[in-house]
Amino acid sequence: MPLPDPYETEPTKEIDRDKYQLWLEARAAVKAWQEEATRLATDLQESLQGMSAGTVDGRKVISYRYKDQYAVSRLMKDYPDLVQHFMHTEEVKTLDLLRFVAANPEVANRYRVREFRGLET
Repeated sequence: MPLPDPYETEPTKEIDRDKYQLWLEARAAVKAWQEEATRLATDLQESLQGMSAGTVDGRKVISYRYKDQYAVSRLMKDYPDLVQHFMHTEEVKTLDLLRFVAANPEVANRYRVREFRGLET
């Protein structure tokens, strides 16, 4: 038995069917082009053969340089015995958001985040 829809009673407004359809088509096109861009970027990265930049007609047009960052999670997974000697505990100060919202709902509600998304299944 499915759970009841928690948003069943939220306020709604009828929207333009054609504009909604165009939005769906645009999102599909973006997704398709993003997949193609990712595929081409992978091909270009591989074509650099370890070099840091690529040129077209002698002009640098792409770079694939190292950053001052490391894949820490993978390093910890691949070398747990080695990294254990460099682990330390840090104290982190965080906001207890649930308590803040309970004590200051009028302020907190001005900072609520909204998400726009399609509900098609």
